Amino acid sequence: MRDHPFLKVRPAIRWAGGKSRLLKWILPLIPKHVCYCEPFAGGLAVLLAKPRSQVEVVNDINGDLVTFYRCVRFHPDVLLTELEFVLNSREEFYDFRDQPGLTDIQKAARWFFRNKTGFAGSVDSFGVSPSVGSSSRSARMETIRALSFRLDRVCIEHVSWEKCLALYDRPSTFFFLDPPYTDCRQDNYGSWTNTDVQSLRERLDKLRGKWLLTLNDTAAIRAIFADCKLAAVSRARGINNKAGKRPLYHELIIRPK
Repeated sequence: MRDHPFLKVRPAIRWAGGKSRLLKWILPLIPKHVCYCEPFAGGLAVLLAKPRSQVEVVNDINGDLVTFYRCVRFHPDVLLTELEFVLNSREEFYDFRDQPGLTDIQKAARWFFRNKTGFAGSVDSFGVSPSVGSSSRSARMETIRALSFRLDRVCIEHVSWEKCLALYDRPSTFFFLDPPYTDCRQDNYGSWTNTDVQSLRERLDKLRGKWLLTLNDTAAIRAIFADCKLAAVSRARGINNKAGKRPLYHELIIRPK
């Protein structure tokens, strides 16, 4: 299946640490490959922005996220039916939080609604803003249709990052890795420690495939990857930006020499 020439697929969810703002730096660094694999899938900004690969794999340990992507890929029509008459309502938000659903379709729909209407992507606090309009219900449904088309033939895994690397490591594989940062403060994952980063570095050294990694820019991380190519980039903070204030966030794009 070829991509429709006019179909532009954007991330369907709000996800802290998403890579949409780094695409102009990341995409030119992706080498030729047969298998494209993301052990830390998140919002899928890189997958959705690049051309299709012969084999594509996305993995995440967040069960709600994986259930949503699986339902988008395999059951988009039923998922859309579940969302069709859901209004942007505080009462619906908290009803869905208290009863997240019984079937996978219900769970995916209710989690997605909470992600899109929650404060800064939170699935626990309803978002309120007197200056920014509510998330468009019709736009949410169009996003799901487009994402379902793009996820055709994409393998969706729900294993640890270590197992994901082991399963798909081949000389023809390219891994894009976006693990939790060592200073992250959000609900999706806990912050990594420098020990976690060191463990990842040791595993990357053993890979047969190619890889590219994004992490926050700290002295400790620079030391761990001192013999790699390090590109420092700065971007405005995304999900938690306050109106009129856009502090910079400093990140590293890391690849082997």
